[in-house]
Amino acid sequence: MTYKVGLIGCGGRQSAHLEAFRDNLSCEVVAVVDINPQIGQAFAEKHDIPQSFISVNDMIRLSEVDIVTVVTRPKWVYQPVMESIQCGVKGILMEKPFGVNIEDSKKMLESATNSDTTLLINHQYRFFDLAEQMKNILQSGELGTVEYMRAISAIKLHGQGTHMIDFARFLYNDRPFAWALGNFAGLESFDAKQIGPDYDTGILVFEDGIPLYVEAGKGSSQSPYVGNGLNLYVDAVCTKGRIWFGLSHGLRIWYPDGRYQEIEGIWPAISKPAQTRLVASLLDTIENGTENRCQASKAYFTQEALCGLLESGLTHQKINFPLDIPPGLMDRVRNQMNT
Repeated sequence: MTYKVGLIGCGGRQSAHLEAFRDNLSCEVVAVVDINPQIGQAFAEKHDIPQSFISVNDMIRLSEVDIVTVVTRPKWVYQPVMESIQCGVKGILMEKPFGVNIEDSKKMLESATNSDTTLLINHQYRFFDLAEQMKNILQSGELGTVEYMRAISAIKLHGQGTHMIDFARFLYNDRPFAWALGNFAGLESFDAKQIGPDYDTGILVFEDGIPLYVEAGKGSSQSPYVGNGLNLYVDAVCTKGRIWFGLSHGLRIWYPDGRYQEIEGIWPAISKPAQTRLVASLLDTIENGTENRCQASKAYFTQEALCGLLESGLTHQKINFPLDIPPGLMDRVRNQMNT
């Protein structure tokens, strides 16, 4: 079967999605949609895509689209995802984060589940070869048991912060979090691309009591390695050793016997094969119902973590999971910062 693919949003990140779908012989990219018709038409012409639309409904209906990618700014993602589900597509691959406010994430998840639509969130770190190596080493017990983890992002919590927290969850077998304690600071533009406070810090505690320390934004701790252009990393400190993944460096491993090992892997080289594998997994889930590393139900727990940290900073309270907070979290955060 050949799946017809439609692209929603024609910003820079969409090019990576386009390339990954074109790497799969079962997919044909047939159309794009963008609220700015000039941008959509220019993207379609540049990449030899037959049709361009300004309406998601029209694109799916007229081009008979089976799968869509949703690559809009976070605060605009809800409507095209919901409209795509209502139009009956088989699969959706949406860029992270999984929305902005938790109530929107919940509605998207429930709607996709009720409609039997495969909804994946583009947490492609889960498909890095190095991610699998790191997870296998942790699970082998060679480094002992995990004492604590860190997730660091020099970009905001709802930007790359979602990747690093979700990556830590993947390494720890997607265990649920029990509670969160967080704080935030900084002057905030709340622009569409990187919504949220400039700086967030806090702790997320897994249900087994193991803590994940989190920093996201401009004030985040720098990794102690020269040339760390992308200050994005996850660190797992264990009873007998330590393992570290950084997007600018790859893996660094400290073994119990004193050995130290580096396994190179640098973005963007490690990203393209991961994105291709993610697309292949999307088709497998559509066709066979296979559990997916990036399925929306997993991303929902990561989204709860993001929102739990912000709600804690807003209320100065420890926040328990599953999350039960008032709606409109990001507006409430913005209102507090503006007072």
